[in-house]
Amino acid sequence: MPIRIATFNLKDFFLPRVERERAVVEAKVANVAVELRRAQADVVALQEVGSAELLDRLVTKELADLGYGAPVLGTEDGRGIRCAILSRVPILWSQVHAPKTLPFPIFVEGDPEPFPGRIPLRRGIVHVRVEAPDLFEIDILTAHFKSNLGTPLKTSDGRELVDPSPRGRGEASMRSLVRRSAEALYLRGLVDDVFRQLPDHAVCVLGDLNDTVDSMPVRIVRGEGTLESGHLRPCADLLPAENRFSCYHGGGPLLIDHVLVSERLFRRSRSYAIQNEKLRYHGPHVDDLPLTEDSDHALCVAEFG
Repeated sequence: MPIRIATFNLKDFFLPRVERERAVVEAKVANVAVELRRAQADVVALQEVGSAELLDRLVTKELADLGYGAPVLGTEDGRGIRCAILSRVPILWSQVHAPKTLPFPIFVEGDPEPFPGRIPLRRGIVHVRVEAPDLFEIDILTAHFKSNLGTPLKTSDGRELVDPSPRGRGEASMRSLVRRSAEALYLRGLVDDVFRQLPDHAVCVLGDLNDTVDSMPVRIVRGEGTLESGHLRPCADLLPAENRFSCYHGGGPLLIDHVLVSERLFRRSRSYAIQNEKLRYHGPHVDDLPLTEDSDHALCVAEFG
């Protein structure tokens, strides 16, 4: 029996905040249900889950016949969004990895830690081990990395100091990259921990990593170096290049939602799909935008057997 594993950034999956958003949220739930029903995934990693109540409703009402168990919820960020995993195959155990801050590499042994306390893991990494019928156990980890929007300098009391000069914008981009890379190193460390205990284990890392497959953060997660048991392969390699996109940034197609799997699992690949036919550009990011009926990300689903 095959197993299907999917990832989907729902985009602001919140309860209505004002009366006029009620109809929008109802349409949003209906759209998410359509996408998940189409995917028929046995395990689904979700990002930007705002309301646990709304997710529980989706599982127990709109998608009740699909047989998902209770969601495994991650810790939320300051905006109130988090990762989650749904499964209709047995979950052997689950854990949410949620350190308050992340370290960053030093250059020389004995150097002080750079950026102490400055790099948060804003959204906890949800980690489950599932039993895939007729296959083997699979560790599945989902993350939602820091966006690639620049991170401005802040004053000691938290005020942002935006520097619009080319150098200032470069510094903001570098801060963003540092935070995303620290998240990637932490996630890669969790993967390494699994492989230290189980060298040829089946591992799947998936989610909105907010960067392309050849970027430094995603390369870190995949595993730098030669192909070996600990290397993770992108399932998107199974698709023609023109179909490899899961969102639009700046109006252009990008693949920033990934399903990365160990060699043991990749050898069992049957198919991969990105449900991007109705995907549209939502415009540049602006804080406190109204809720939308659709997501600005496409669901990605892989099948193994």
